Amino acid sequence: MRIRYPPGRSGRLWLMERLVVAQQAAGILHRKHQALRHEESRLAALAEQSGATWAATVRDAEIWQRRAMILGGRSGLRAAATAVDPATARLRWRTEMGVELPAEASCELPSTPSIPGTPALSAAAVAYGRALQSGVEHAAVTAAKSRVSAELALTQRRLRAVRDRWIPQLHVTIAELEVRLDEREREELTRTRLHGPTVPIGQPSQESR
Repeated sequence: MRIRYPPGRSGRLWLMERLVVAQQAAGILHRKHQALRHEESRLAALAEQSGATWAATVRDAEIWQRRAMILGGRSGLRAAATAVDPATARLRWRTEMGVELPAEASCELPSTPSIPGTPALSAAAVAYGRALQSGVEHAAVTAAKSRVSAELALTQRRLRAVRDRWIPQLHVTIAELEVRLDEREREELTRTRLHGPTVPIGQPSQESR
């Protein structure tokens, strides 16, 4: 990639300003990259923990479901299903490091009605309510971790572009320009020594005085 810049020493100043901006951008991206990596690790641990909790509550609910089927049969389960209202999941969002993340997840469970049949049916309904709540929480943490991972990958690509390509190219361009400016100065100095100082027209030289 060839960088276009103004001619002469103004070009060197222009390039130096771009280099300072690029170095500052690299520093900001590096700090964001480190913060996102820390957040990704934290969310990964939370996702693992919430996933284990969800799995445990589902197993508990399935145990109560099997007990209810043994004691009351499928007809009892169908009757219980029609007696329970739907639940509602809610998410509260926050923006952190430029990423919109689920900050808090909650599940509004309907009040458990009196379900005809065995007590195992009521226990199964309560157990599945806990499983649903933990499932919503696990989904929110997993979504947050996925969004942070995507932002981390994007930040890493930007950091590499600035740090590994843009900044080195600026350094090379500045060095090449400085070599050409030094060569031009030496050429001008050599011409001055060979031909002497330039005397304006109409002004006598030292020899004619």
